[in-house]
Amino acid sequence: MLGGKLVSGQDIDWYFEKYLQCYHPYLPILRKKDPDECFEASTTLFWTIVSTACRRYAKDEQLVTLLLDSLNRDVWVLLQAITLDLESIQALLIICTWPFPTIRFVTDPSPNFISSALNACMLLGLHTGRGSHPSFLIGGRQHMTCTDYEASITWVFCSILAQRVSTGNGHPPPFLQHNDTKCKDTIKDTLAPELLTFFELQKFSNRLHTAMSAQISANNGVPETIVKMWEAEFELLRPLVTRVETDFSRFIMLVAQLEVQAYYYISPPDQRPNFTLNTLRTYNTSQNLINTALTLESTCQLLTHSPHWVYRALVDASCILLSTLHSTAAPQHLSSSDAEVVAAQVLSLLKTCSVRDNDLPTRGSIILETFWSVRHLLPKWDIPVGAWPDRIGAATSYWCLTAFKNALQEAKNITDGAQKGIDAFRKSTILVRWIGIAHMWHLEQRFPGNNNGDNNESNVNANTDINGQEQTMDSAIDPLQGIDWSMIIDDFGWIGEGPVFLGPA
Repeated sequence: MLGGKLVSGQDIDWYFEKYLQCYHPYLPILRKKDPDECFEASTTLFWTIVSTACRRYAKDEQLVTLLLDSLNRDVWVLLQAITLDLESIQALLIICTWPFPTIRFVTDPSPNFISSALNACMLLGLHTGRGSHPSFLIGGRQHMTCTDYEASITWVFCSILAQRVSTGNGHPPPFLQHNDTKCKDTIKDTLAPELLTFFELQKFSNRLHTAMSAQISANNGVPETIVKMWEAEFELLRPLVTRVETDFSRFIMLVAQLEVQAYYYISPPDQRPNFTLNTLRTYNTSQNLINTALTLESTCQLLTHSPHWVYRALVDASCILLSTLHSTAAPQHLSSSDAEVVAAQVLSLLKTCSVRDNDLPTRGSIILETFWSVRHLLPKWDIPVGAWPDRIGAATSYWCLTAFKNALQEAKNITDGAQKGIDAFRKSTILVRWIGIAHMWHLEQRFPGNNNGDNNESNVNANTDINGQEQTMDSAIDPLQGIDWSMIIDDFGWIGEGPVFLGPA
């Protein structure tokens, strides 16, 4: 029973089956896989699983609405607890992986959720790989035991998500350089090898963004030589952490590689002698990431069931591609038709991530699609991509979104000016028409015999001008017609002429 609505046991079993089949492989932390056991352990976790399954497989839209309303309340109540048990931590991790479809770009609560989950894990001693560590399970936590495997798998994915959330939201990462040897040894035989590689890459990303944050704080940028050094370290690490060669392992490698290369855009102008070459390499990495995502969608529906970190990685790559294509630094070998193909791929991928009308992927794709459709009205910018250095891992995306917004506003001003000219032209032609009609009426009054009703050429057609040309107004003259500008402000928090990235709560 949820909000007065009865959900049958058969439906519950079906939702759990869908979750375990389609979503659990990306976040294999759930220990209570039986619906009855899960409900008894934590109702919040129980309904979180049902809600996640409903992203694609809802049998009843009313249930979806009830779930969102209920979980939006329950999860914040959950955070008020002094101590979170394993089921509560897992509920937070699931929500961080597949956020509610009602979130906006700057109102994602995942940073709050993952911080609470990370602290709760360490309070329970899960980072040690032990599920019943006597030094941690004291006082009110003494009965919150679990197996070593449950502790290890939960800690590994909490660390992964903590890094992904900090990267996606553009804030300094938490410290994640613990000794995880016991955790990895405990799960290595059962966890998919790609996910273990993903964990190793996130520990690398954690060191990367921590170091870059320090560089940016001191110098407001990162010299090209420093970025090159980190890229070389990544190339040394790649064969050491690659356990299998699959499309998914290639995808996560490209995600990590793009994170490193994106820092080339943060390098000061006087400290990047190879900027053109490096930006071209970053463009190619972004394109490879998009192509690999297309392959994964066709083989295993990665985007259909995509974790939020997958969507954010695609947004980063998409912004770099579209921004570069609208710059003077666009690859010379690409024709305009090639650019259209790239844009179509980008927009198709982002739309595939959408699970509900008006959710974040839908709204984001509209912004990018609208920008691309009006780019011909605007001059190309001089640099392929810029950056907001203080936003670290999200620096390029924030810059691109700002540039896209400014471009849309400029295009809107251009089309508004064109529309005013058209309106003035309309008024003048209407005046001419009425003068012509009045003149013909005056002639008919003076010479009524000349009007035999057959001379249609003497009649003035209100839809033609004085030269007989059609005077229909092409509504397509305004490519921004129908854009919901409040949507843009709502998503990205733009106020006035400048971006502030503060959205409604």
